[in-house]
Amino acid sequence: MGHPPSVDCVDHNGLVDAQKPPELISANMTGVLCVYSALFMRFAWMVQPRNYLLLASHTTNETVQLYQFSRWAKAQG
Repeated sequence: MGHPPSVDCVDHNGLVDAQKPPELISANMTGVLCVYSALFMRFAWMVQPRNYLLLASHTTNETVQLYQFSRWAKAQG
């Protein structure tokens, strides 16, 4: 059956990774995920009717990935 779509709004892996050392963060993967989420946020806003659930999901992911990227940048000195 599966879980309700609203559960997908939370980036579980990104939140779990926020507890790991910043040295383990892949800057390349984090950057790709930021671009990916930004593109899908735009798509969710532009499609008619607007897909607010998809927008919320990718806004959450973008926020988490930007936080991860900032942790990686601080660890680089």
